[in-house]
Amino acid sequence: MIFSFPPGPSRRQFLFGSAAVLASSSTLSLADTADSAAPRGRQRNLLAHACTPERLKSSLVPLDRYRPFPTIQDRTAWDSLRPETHKALLEAGEKYVGFHWPEMPATVFLEYARDGNRTHYEGIRNARMGALNALLFAECVEAKGRFLDDIANGLWATCEESFWGVPAHLYIQKADLGLPDPRDPIVDLFAAQTSALVATAVYLLHDRLDTVSPQLRERVIFEAERRILEPCLAQNFMWMGLPGGKTRHDLPWITVPEGQVQPVNNWDSWICWNWLTTILFLDRNADRRLRSVQKVTVCLDKFINTYPDDGGCEEGPSYWNVASGAMFDGLELLHSATSGAIDIYGNPLIGNMAMYLNRTRIAEDYYINQGDAPPTVQIDVDKVFRFGKRLNNADVVALATSNLRPNYVPTTVPAIFAETALRAEPLRPAPLFRDTWLPDSRVMAARIRANSTDGLYVACIAADNGKSHSHNDTGSFWLYSNGQPVLIDLGQEAYRRQSFNEHRYEIPSTQSAFHNLPTLGSVQQFADPSACATDVVYRVDDRSAELSMELAHAYPPAANIKTWRRTVRLDRVANRVEIDDNYLLTQPMEGIFLSLMTACDVTTPTAGTLRLNSKQGAPATTIQFDPSLLKPTVDTIALDNERLVAHWGAIVYRIRVQRQTPATSGKLRLTIFSV
Repeated sequence: MIFSFPPGPSRRQFLFGSAAVLASSSTLSLADTADSAAPRGRQRNLLAHACTPERLKSSLVPLDRYRPFPTIQDRTAWDSLRPETHKALLEAGEKYVGFHWPEMPATVFLEYARDGNRTHYEGIRNARMGALNALLFAECVEAKGRFLDDIANGLWATCEESFWGVPAHLYIQKADLGLPDPRDPIVDLFAAQTSALVATAVYLLHDRLDTVSPQLRERVIFEAERRILEPCLAQNFMWMGLPGGKTRHDLPWITVPEGQVQPVNNWDSWICWNWLTTILFLDRNADRRLRSVQKVTVCLDKFINTYPDDGGCEEGPSYWNVASGAMFDGLELLHSATSGAIDIYGNPLIGNMAMYLNRTRIAEDYYINQGDAPPTVQIDVDKVFRFGKRLNNADVVALATSNLRPNYVPTTVPAIFAETALRAEPLRPAPLFRDTWLPDSRVMAARIRANSTDGLYVACIAADNGKSHSHNDTGSFWLYSNGQPVLIDLGQEAYRRQSFNEHRYEIPSTQSAFHNLPTLGSVQQFADPSACATDVVYRVDDRSAELSMELAHAYPPAANIKTWRRTVRLDRVANRVEIDDNYLLTQPMEGIFLSLMTACDVTTPTAGTLRLNSKQGAPATTIQFDPSLLKPTVDTIALDNERLVAHWGAIVYRIRVQRQTPATSGKLRLTIFSV
């Protein structure tokens, strides 16, 4: 079976930053009716077609009758929780009885603007949020009022915060980074998340809060109105995909030209889900509630429009929970709030979005970690389970149930009341697909046989370097042996200011020279949607799987590339992977090398041979090449970013397999097999 795409970039243009660039063929193939907020998808507007404004008005359940989940008054539901869950939620809340709500000093808030540190402030915020969440569920399961004073303290402390978001996102306000300006209320991911938590507290506890003070609920509603409900309705924030946003949330140093609408990413679905929670649980103004829900559907349509038909998540698997998964929770709220009038679950795109994690799973918790994604993902088993059940998709359900840990305790309202069904689901292993091909996202993966981690596994991406949370990784590949990583993508570092400013691509883990890619002298790939793979061809049968592509457009003119054809091939019969790089330059280049990233110990037993020994017990992997043409050098890289160290240890290696003499053309082959 062969799939191919036309050579060369299309002539169609779209705006990115302040310059018009050529879109890759992958972009053109998706969207003859493109939404400018969704340059990779199509203007489907599924929600708009599913529910007109008139139908929404007639079907929206009023606030006083909206009961999607049991409240504290519904004792049968709360008392019917598993005894283990009841005990765990109660004990979690008891840890915070008499809790001292940590201060949020201005100087800690300013650390991000001063030195780029975002973890100190976010650590304080997360501690407060975690305490309030634990206290809330403890009171719901016990219902004796024992936790109410501490909940009141938590709600009051939250209402007293100057800003519900985080310092790293203050570039959205007119005053830019520093301290929040209360006259310019902005909504980021975490402001919406905070709002959803306090709204959930009001929904679940309702007039029980009045036993502490009648002003408590009123204060929470007042703060949610001024911080979330009114700003989201009155303004078009950049994450909405509507006219008005001037800054890219993933690349805040890039401004969107006047009159243009910037692309959206997971901010849209994540915020819409939490914003919708606040609307449906709190807003007593019926007219504003209706108009807000209508705007949410428009914004969620923008998010859904961004997705290619294959359902690929451009931020990578670790973002699925807060991208497609957040969309799902938003769709569930819309479904319940309209008595099923809003229902787009039958659309094939929604099914493909649900299947993304299955299709990018390598083994156990390892996933294809493109861009800022880490190599391992702890999936949200509740969200995946409910999504799979809603779609009646047994593969998605199996992924959830097979990832259910013995110590699992649900910590969200939907998860608490889905746990019984989750645990009752018959267990079966999640499938491991022999072949994966996402034709729009340009991601392939192949293993020796289905439902087995034995032997080699290879994956490759042939997309572009302009994605949300993108690395310069077009044409890079992953190699695993017996389910363990051999040739890797370093993945996500712990975020800091540089992660999202104009110096992002000075971070080595984002650069093509630190992916499994060619470098020509000192010339690497560049960051832009036009830095793309073209003439992509995918072939698959029972004996092999292969992805080939042209990489010339992924490099700047200084690389002097006329053509660079890369082919990544798995030979299932021989349990062998071949990497072929055939190139033609406009002039000879010194220092052409292929980078190979690994956490394995590396030895060179003979000329033309590298031996990679896994620290995790997988068989040794051998890489062979022509020693008369190529010479390897092994760079030892000490990692100091805590996120990278957690995944790979303190040391990784970059193998540079270098062309020994300059030439205008060459055929470079790496042959990889397990010993």
